[in-house]
Amino acid sequence: MLKNRGFTLIEVILIILVISIGLTGVLSFVGQAAQDSAYAHNASIATTLAQDLMEEIRSKCWDETSAATPPCAAAVVPSAIGADLGETRINYDDVDDFNSLPLAGNNPPQDSQGGAMAAYPVFTERAVVCYVDVVALDTCVAGPTDFKRISVNISWSVVDQVELVSVFSNRRV
Repeated sequence: MLKNRGFTLIEVILIILVISIGLTGVLSFVGQAAQDSAYAHNASIATTLAQDLMEEIRSKCWDETSAATPPCAAAVVPSAIGADLGETRINYDDVDDFNSLPLAGNNPPQDSQGGAMAAYPVFTERAVVCYVDVVALDTCVAGPTDFKRISVNISWSVVDQVELVSVFSNRRV
């Protein structure tokens, strides 16, 4: 006598249950990996944009009263922080001009000519420049002093950002 062998309804339901629990775990790992990959990608782009902006700032004279082009003149009398009347990104000539980037930041970031970098629509760039005292390089003071603290911030969400900070001195040649 030949027995028909097959699956009972209970066995089929148990198999479906085991497979669905296993797939749920696997899919949660895939979803988390995709989020981590996107974060790493954005952090990499933001770091590059921040480094580019910091290098652009570093290429400028320490102060408005320096020689017109680098290498900048010897010791200068520090002037007010911010862009001078009529200056825009294309003709910023000293490091503190970058403090004039909009308080809300540029979105998308701008290139050195002031043109929007449309390839990076989710990123916002900000720069803050202030005088600091030699004994407290993290604390802005009314100034003027011989030290300027430059903070460059690139963000791509409310909480995700990259910040670079550097201190420039009024070098004496």
